[in-house]
Amino acid sequence: MKGIDVSKHQGKIDWQKVKAAGIEFVFIRAGYGMYENQMDPQFATNMNGAISAGIPVGVYWYSYAETPDQAKQEAETCLKIIGPYREKLSLPVFFDQEYEPGIKAQSKETRTQMCLAFMETAQAAGYRPGLYCSYDWYKNWVDSARLSAYPVWIAHYDAPKCGYQGDNLVCWQYTSRGRIDGISGDVDADEGYSGLLVSSGKSGWVQAASAWYWYEDGAPVKNVWRKDGGWWYRLGPDGKMLTGLQEIDGKGYYLNQERGTVGGVYVPWGACVVTDEDGTIQPQ
Repeated sequence: MKGIDVSKHQGKIDWQKVKAAGIEFVFIRAGYGMYENQMDPQFATNMNGAISAGIPVGVYWYSYAETPDQAKQEAETCLKIIGPYREKLSLPVFFDQEYEPGIKAQSKETRTQMCLAFMETAQAAGYRPGLYCSYDWYKNWVDSARLSAYPVWIAHYDAPKCGYQGDNLVCWQYTSRGRIDGISGDVDADEGYSGLLVSSGKSGWVQAASAWYWYEDGAPVKNVWRKDGGWWYRLGPDGKMLTGLQEIDGKGYYLNQERGTVGGVYVPWGACVVTDEDGTIQPQ
């Protein structure tokens, strides 16, 4: 999929022309830092224009955080600003961590914790978070193994393809010198992959990174049971399929976390396991 990302630096954008130029998605900067007065001045205008043109939208937040607590505050501020557009977001909310001196001065562990603090806060609020950074940053400046459960959007310029090809790669920013009708001057250009645009009218199971979601009318359902193929599954507060021992509405459930058989019986991953008194798995 062909996409772009924009901020105040692109000035006034003719979104109808952008749509006609073949752009299939856009990431819009919501702001930066820890305070609401750091909202990108073009954020609302860009969001309204892109949505009116029928272009799927996501957002990103540029970080200056130097501690996990500051990253959490950035997430809380970001969520306040994007709240009015909650139902219109069909792409992730990305945490943008770059080569700011105060961030570079921290340890790899602290930088990783900051990423997790922002993304976990956004996820707990029901959004789908992700990380934006350069290929070098993901490879050398954070512990990417601890971030692999989240979608990643990688900047890697002057390369035939993105240097990172992990399962959680959903977007590649391949140049900062793109040219698109409707925008004066340069714009970041992106290539979107499977798993980026997950709320596009789909129904049923949708995999995003390492998680599974159940979609109805293009949106993930949350905090509900759903039955599929004779088995019951539980979707959590962020829409992810739950596994393992879970307490739900005061009752305990085991949702299969093994990929294979349970007690000699094939049980799908995530399915609710019900047994009789002697432990024999019962049909549902």
